[in-house]
Amino acid sequence: MAALGPFVDELRNARLAETARLDASLGLQDAKALRLGALRDSVLPSLAGNDQARVLFELSVFPGASPRLWVDLVSSVVMEPDPKHYRLVQDQAEGRVIVFETESLSDMKAYLIRFLAHRLVEKERNKAKESLTRLWTGGRYNHLDLALVWLAGLSFGVLAVIGWAIGTGRLGF
Repeated sequence: MAALGPFVDELRNARLAETARLDASLGLQDAKALRLGALRDSVLPSLAGNDQARVLFELSVFPGASPRLWVDLVSSVVMEPDPKHYRLVQDQAEGRVIVFETESLSDMKAYLIRFLAHRLVEKERNKAKESLTRLWTGGRYNHLDLALVWLAGLSFGVLAVIGWAIGTGRLGF
């Protein structure tokens, strides 16, 4: 059997090197996902007593090229710039903003719990503000709602007059 040549040997070596690189990359992604899972598992017991927090905050690890621990719709924790570095980011109108970063799991856990508490208070404040705004502005009704309320009031008024007339003997059957 004749030698296939130096190019074929180099092509095989390049493919083996690419396979090793992909294996290392997948291993790195798995390591990031495991670290984010450990963070999630350390934070969940703190939320166990609060039903609102469990409903509001997702706390789900999504794998991918860059695994991410989603906190809510706009906040997540990623392992960047290196696989041992936790980074809490928030998507805002100006773009993605780094809120906090550390290499310590315990520091990220403490900050994340504080962050979640503030987000919950912010949500409660916005809900109360919305309720007060609706109260002060009288709410916003569409014309169909107003027409139906007027018609219901008119109907009850007519029935009340008929009932009064029957009760006083002014109207008989």
